[in-house]
Amino acid sequence: MAERVIDGDWKPTSPSNGERTVALLGRTGNGKSATGNSILGRKAFKASAGSSGVTKTCEMKTTVLKDGQVVNVIDTPAIAGLFDASAGSEFVGKEIVKCIGLAKGGIHAVLVVF
Repeated sequence: MAERVIDGDWKPTSPSNGERTVALLGRTGNGKSATGNSILGRKAFKASAGSSGVTKTCEMKTTVLKDGQVVNVIDTPAIAGLFDASAGSEFVGKEIVKCIGLAKGGIHAVLVVF
């Protein structure tokens, strides 16, 4: 893997495909799906008011903003094991791999939903 040195002239770059990907993390029932729906501007993820989790697996939905910017939102299930000790380690590993696979151009922001 190539090493990258950051100096004082460094500026953030845009992804080559013009897309931005946001991953939502947090405990069950904290509103990750509802937050994703707010970002997307529509009811794309199934969400419910309450403390029980609705999302069982990673999902990605996309929207195009008025300026043409493409935004991908990845909704996660109680971030599989990081916040939910009841999840098995095999399931945790598979979900992490799935989430990374959804973000082919990389994850540009991680939002922790409280």
